[in-house]
Amino acid sequence: MKRFVTAIVCVLLFCADSSAAPVKKISGTEMMGYVKGVEGKSDSGRHAFIERMLTGFGVRFDTISFDAPTSSAAGAAVIHGQNIIVHMGHGKEKIVLGAHVDAVPKAPGANDDGSGVAVVLEILKNCRTQHFTHAVDFCFFDREEDGLVGSSVYVRTRDTSFTYAAMINLDIEGTGEEVYVGSVEPGKNDALMKYVHAARDSTRYLYTESEHYPESDHESFNAAGLQNISISIVAKGDGTKLTKWVESGFAPIKNQADMPVVLNVMHTTEDKSIYMTPDALEKSYTFTWLTLWGFDGGEK
Repeated sequence: MKRFVTAIVCVLLFCADSSAAPVKKISGTEMMGYVKGVEGKSDSGRHAFIERMLTGFGVRFDTISFDAPTSSAAGAAVIHGQNIIVHMGHGKEKIVLGAHVDAVPKAPGANDDGSGVAVVLEILKNCRTQHFTHAVDFCFFDREEDGLVGSSVYVRTRDTSFTYAAMINLDIEGTGEEVYVGSVEPGKNDALMKYVHAARDSTRYLYTESEHYPESDHESFNAAGLQNISISIVAKGDGTKLTKWVESGFAPIKNQADMPVVLNVMHTTEDKSIYMTPDALEKSYTFTWLTLWGFDGGEK
């Protein structure tokens, strides 16, 4: 526990490298600026913003283009996309921290998933000199909304010279005060959940975990048998409501009292930054960083 109390100070005041050099305090307002940098942009505009930020941070990155064949009732098609990946650390085991770049057509894509992009960018900025004991890939996945395509391509073409230890996915981070973690399946992600629970106990944030979590990029890793979780920040009570909605097979919600707040704007033209808060982004940052930092340096 002492390790995680110390970690909170690290997150709130500085993110240290091996020489404990301080860097800028985290800022939910700055993360909101990142959200606005992708909000309402075309796919190419969202990519360009992320690449511009990474270049400004002095962080090297790879852009991995892909053409993924798909089939549906409408027939066969090819989905074009581009993942952006930052490689850090030098270990033989790899951790992946990811968020998706794309948004559904006509949606501004602020919370879904400009919020996840913003948190990953802020972690990268503050921890770019961090001495990671694992190799860590910070991934901005493309075409999540078209069937988790970018993350599936990443998993299928992953560097097999590494052992993939865990994937942490950020999707919907910008509204509310409750941490919602899923999909938690006993025996499948126990090692990672040890550090999720340590972050929960250290922060004392409102917290819900569930075996049931809406479709997101963690599922590409789960399908390959790789340990994974997703983290969201949602309105109080939304974790339970979202769990019931997923359990129902995504059936239409008839009773407004059962409607998760997040679903009122997600995938709509109202997915705007005006409905988000800097505090929610800071909660996501703190919780995610504690989980990543703990897993990377914790007892194995």
